Amino acid sequence: MKKLIAAASALALTAGLAFAETNETLKAHTLQTSVGDISFGAWGRSTFEFGHQKTSTKITADTTATGDAAITAATEAMTAYETAKANGTISALSAYGATSVDLASDQSNYTEYATAVATYAGIIAAGSGGDATATGTAVGNAMTAYALATTLKGLESDTTDSSNYAALEPDWSYGNRIGFWIIGRTPDQKFGFDFNLDADGRALFVHKLHDSAESTADTNYNEDGKYAVAIGDQAKMWGLFDNPLFQTKVAFGRMREQELRGTIGDWGQRESSDVKSEDDIFQEIWTATGLFASVKGTEDSPLNGFYANASIDPAGLFDITTDSSGNLTSFNSATDADSDKSYSLYKAVRNFQGGVGYTLPGLFQVKAQYWGDSIDTSNYRYSYNKYATARAAGFGINDYYGRMEFGIDWLGFMGGATSFLDPNLDLEKTPNANLIELGFKVPIVTDEDLRDYDPEKFYNWYACLGTWGVVEKGFIQYKGHIWGGQGGSNLAQYTDMGNGMSLTMAKGDGANIIMAGFDLAAEVCINPFGKQNLFVGLSGNYNITNATADGKVNALGNDLNVSDLKLQQHNFAAELYVKKTFAANNFMFAGIAGNWSLQSLEGTLESVVDLSYNAKAQKFYMPIGVELFF
Repeated sequence: MKKLIAAASALALTAGLAFAETNETLKAHTLQTSVGDISFGAWGRSTFEFGHQKTSTKITADTTATGDAAITAATEAMTAYETAKANGTISALSAYGATSVDLASDQSNYTEYATAVATYAGIIAAGSGGDATATGTAVGNAMTAYALATTLKGLESDTTDSSNYAALEPDWSYGNRIGFWIIGRTPDQKFGFDFNLDADGRALFVHKLHDSAESTADTNYNEDGKYAVAIGDQAKMWGLFDNPLFQTKVAFGRMREQELRGTIGDWGQRESSDVKSEDDIFQEIWTATGLFASVKGTEDSPLNGFYANASIDPAGLFDITTDSSGNLTSFNSATDADSDKSYSLYKAVRNFQGGVGYTLPGLFQVKAQYWGDSIDTSNYRYSYNKYATARAAGFGINDYYGRMEFGIDWLGFMGGATSFLDPNLDLEKTPNANLIELGFKVPIVTDEDLRDYDPEKFYNWYACLGTWGVVEKGFIQYKGHIWGGQGGSNLAQYTDMGNGMSLTMAKGDGANIIMAGFDLAAEVCINPFGKQNLFVGLSGNYNITNATADGKVNALGNDLNVSDLKLQQHNFAAELYVKKTFAANNFMFAGIAGNWSLQSLEGTLESVVDLSYNAKAQKFYMPIGVELFF
């Protein structure tokens, strides 16, 4: 059973702590020198799958009673207008403003044509003693409704597509990743460095996206593969400084610091679809070329259990200049020595991250942190396009300040644990270990309309509850998450119906959105009294997205009124697999899995058309993979 618990702990820690100096598991190769110790190793992960996938979509556009009346009125008006053109009436009434317009075959001049039809109808109404303005307006509205109904009717479709496929999956860590790590320590363990390199196949394609000077015809995957090696999670130097109350740590460079991070993630990312990670519970410190500092209470001091950290990372700041056509003319980084760029301290602090926590061994850990962020054009911490929609809607740097995160970890079922990293299990006293974590993410938004432009964690509240444990008598290890969020959404990413049709909500008219879901996984050791190296696992997850809205949307290039808009998405996934472990926490696995996705959308546009969209996707496949440490 000790092997089982050790394996479970190692698997849970592998993804997040492969290169952290706190993880002693991987220090298998050490060279002792006169100035300190150097440890090194390598690891690799690769997952391949092949299977069958099928998608189907159906779009319907049914005219309402209002729409039917508008189509009838528009048809009658157009018939009368065409008759008037043919018999010369239009020419005779030209002095009153009547014009002769022929509708182009591609209807590119429909607006001009509709205006001419409405004008003629108004002239005829005035000649009969009616109201020319009212009649012209009514016919013009009918013509607009006719065009919308006709266009939407033209989008109606019922399509199905299926194919066999092969892929490197899952997407996390690019599906195929090989890494090398090396760490150095002085003899007193007070100073050191951590460094790792990663090689992955997809880095090749990332390179191609950024090599704008090279044409597709010049692509040579073998030659360009040399760009597929890059610095991984760690490239930092650090030092520890002690005093009677606390220990201070200072680090420089690229790093992922995980003292307060959530710890319940995946098991080699075998689960399918939307599986939550450690960062969904509580985010790690993550800088590219930053400065990091922390203080940790010493064991025998009044500050025992206290921990605080802070980091600042100017590497995410860029000075981006474009010409009048929107073409990029300069792209200068705050860390590019050739550009000689400096940035205001205010913008730099917007990438600040700081946290504080307190641990009572054997009971709980509580924590909170601020994660700085902004939607300013200079912020390129993740990707330039991340906040493009919000910027285009007129939002700026002071409309969003990042988020606050809060978390609590219950350690009462982990023996005398000071954290999940140190379970301190006594199998006689604690035969069944369990960790429970809960995290909340609360955005700092000063313009409430901004919440319409991101459906998930960044502008709306979000919570995630995780659990991990081992059951001794069943030789079972398990984990799972329950999560949810609520707020406003633009819906653009949910309503891509093809044919150029998507619903982009107008500023201030975002949909009310609720998202929730769960994932779970369990592994049973099927040779518990032998080497305990063969497991059968079952994983699955489900999530739902529900949205409702009334307001304005941009569809087909026009701002349209939408009412009773309802959207639902359901995603299911399940996997059954067999896993063989060997040589500590190395393993291979193979399984059978399936994903199912259902989406429905319905709403009324301009009170004229009841639009509905239904999509289904399913995938059955066989994943096989391996993860190795040396």
